[in-house]
Amino acid sequence: MKLVWAIVQSEDASAALKALVSRGYRTTRINTVGGWLKSGNVSLLLGVEPAQVDDVVATLREHCRARKVDNGGQVTLGRATVFVVNAPGFVQL
Repeated sequence: MKLVWAIVQSEDASAALKALVSRGYRTTRINTVGGWLKSGNVSLLLGVEPAQVDDVVATLREHCRARKVDNGGQVTLGRATVFVVNAPGFVQL
């Protein structure tokens, strides 16, 4: 099993979540705030099989976009930050 932890911009979260769920991925959404720009974002957590990781990442790439923000100067925010971690166990209760 793999744990995919994706941090996406708030503006992209609903579309990304809807796309992931429509493809059969159970996803947990946690509203979070970034430390650097103090802007709202969303953490999406998914437990998937190793063969599904590429599809999850492709779905996020399709539904999340980069944005420029002004924080005293132009800063480009990336589409998403994605961590893929080995998850030796996965239990749904």
